[in-house]
Amino acid sequence: MTTSLLEALELIARGSVATTGLAIGHAGADLTFPQWRVLVVVGEHEEGVTVSEIATRVGGHVSPVSRLVGRLERRGLVRAEKDSRDRRVTRVTLSDRGEALRSEVLDRRRAALAAAIDGIDPLSPEAESALIRIARSMLEFA
Repeated sequence: MTTSLLEALELIARGSVATTGLAIGHAGADLTFPQWRVLVVVGEHEEGVTVSEIATRVGGHVSPVSRLVGRLERRGLVRAEKDSRDRRVTRVTLSDRGEALRSEVLDRRRAALAAAIDGIDPLSPEAESALIRIARSMLEFA
């Protein structure tokens, strides 16, 4: 991989974090980035996700993630309940308020991304395909 491609990917990564931070701020959400990551992960699973699954996805340990979930629950953004099949497991789902906030931040971020590419010439099919492959490979970290 060329240095210029790595530099471009680094700029995209930095810009993505900044765009997400701005979207969170404009939504009026007082969230840390780890709290946002929890909302993203939990929102991907309508049936809920376990605290250990959240910890794996955000790259943390169960105990701190459990405390993070507790803070989000006290704010009314998630619900944490014991799993009906295994009472040792806590399953986390978004509350209506959490879902609305997650949707608003994602919508604001998409609007900012759309504005960033507005007026840019379309990519060739090959370049677009390569960009999609890179983006999908980066999901390993999401």
